[in-house]
Amino acid sequence: MFGEFETPRDLGPYYTRQGFTVLRPGQAIDVDTLLAGVPIQLGAGPGETFFHRWRDPVR
Repeated sequence: MFGEFETPRDLGPYYTRQGFTVLRPGQAIDVDTLLAGVPIQLGAGPGETFFHRWRDPVR
């Protein structure tokens, strides 16, 4: 699960309390091995902050 919010709204502490990882503004995560085996990054656009939470695969 992932999303983004406008950086000036300062919602990082809220999403952190909900169990999400909140990245620095402009930072992205590399998801190549999770999705397609090719270089893919997820991140927020200018003026936005990205947050995510990955669930471990069910075994």
